Amino acid sequence: MRQLHPNQYRTLCALFIAALVALVVPAFAQEPAATHRLYLPILQTARSDSVFGLEMFHISPARGLGLVVATDTRWVRRNGLFWKDVEPVPGKGYRWDAPSVKLLEQELITASKNNLNLILIVRASPRWATEPYQADCAPVNPAHYDDFARFMAAAVERYSKPPYNVKYWEVGNEPDAYIFPSDAPYGCWGVKGDPYYGGEAYGRALRVVSAAMKRANPTIKVLNGGLLLDRPYNPDDPTSTPGRFFEGMLRAGAGDAFDIVSFHGYDYYYGPNNPQPLGPREDWRVAYLRGLMEQYNIAPKPLMRTESALLCPKVTAECRWAQADYMARLYARAMRDNLLGNLWYIYDHDGFHSGALVEPGDVFNPRPAYFAYRQAAIMLGGKRYSGPVTGLPEGVESYYFSGQESDVVILWSDKAQQVSLWIGPSRQVSCVDRDGGQLSCPLVNGRISVFAHSSPVYVILR
Repeated sequence: MRQLHPNQYRTLCALFIAALVALVVPAFAQEPAATHRLYLPILQTARSDSVFGLEMFHISPARGLGLVVATDTRWVRRNGLFWKDVEPVPGKGYRWDAPSVKLLEQELITASKNNLNLILIVRASPRWATEPYQADCAPVNPAHYDDFARFMAAAVERYSKPPYNVKYWEVGNEPDAYIFPSDAPYGCWGVKGDPYYGGEAYGRALRVVSAAMKRANPTIKVLNGGLLLDRPYNPDDPTSTPGRFFEGMLRAGAGDAFDIVSFHGYDYYYGPNNPQPLGPREDWRVAYLRGLMEQYNIAPKPLMRTESALLCPKVTAECRWAQADYMARLYARAMRDNLLGNLWYIYDHDGFHSGALVEPGDVFNPRPAYFAYRQAAIMLGGKRYSGPVTGLPEGVESYYFSGQESDVVILWSDKAQQVSLWIGPSRQVSCVDRDGGQLSCPLVNGRISVFAHSSPVYVILR
């Protein structure tokens, strides 16, 4: 019998503990009325499916897929399918046997076999389609919109069927970035000086492309290229014009050309003394995008944050632990905002400010954020957001989630402090920390006392 590597042994132990935690979580009943610090569930339209997701550099067992499957991950994003590799010469047919395509196809099959909802990004246009621009992320020349549409329809026809079963298609990645002089994995339809920063051109292209995709398979879901959207538009700030890109799409009549609004949102860790060390309570993008759709009379569409993370401008052990503390906040707030999904960027690669959940050079060695992600998924995955917990001390943020088998209250505070919660005498309670470790929270006269700090506490009610 082959001896396990120490990192593999630690991982297997952690997964076994997580399975035990999932088994011992008791069944819960409805919360009875309370008289103090009441957190009755607020009925609202909410999704019972898991919002938990992440992007992978490669979807394969060799890149730690087993650890992903061990969580309640529903969404996996992959960037992606390159038009320039499939159709390097116009009108000469599609090269589905290109090496990059064959590798991707195996990943699509792997994702399908593991029941993951794969979001496939299609990008990297051939040079002949972007002329006069040189970058593969640049705007497609309007003369080639039909070529782009034919390619996308062919891709949908090929990959939306078994054994690939791709249902979610994202057209580009951060198209609201400015036009680059050379190839890039994101962008770049942004036109400086244009009042809508190129959003109208992208919207017109998306209308043509999406229609062709839906003709190939009406059951697929089309996402706009995830919006960089690093600031809202402010007419008094000329540097904020990129914030009008989405509005430009809507002005071009693209409101019916996508099924899901894809956007990105990051926070940076600058140390514990920062006013909001683990990000603000609200992501302004959610209300901003919904407000624009309402302004243009677009029927409400699901929102998905397809890239998110707490980034480390300077890689330190402190930032690694902060990423773990941040994880529950990110996903609890995503559920509060009724997002269809929230994807961490990126699971197995450190190319963007060290956001990987596992060591990229040893993917069977998880970082602290992986364990926090998995525990958040165990606690919250499949639950319904019911409302905020009110009447708590200043600085404490807390939410109530209900489900068929469990109710969970999650809380944290940037200021360490003791918190008293009224549970009621007829309920049973247990508490666990960020990683699933048991916490003492005895129920005395219907009330528990927990220590709130930057790391989340899960209060399990039955």
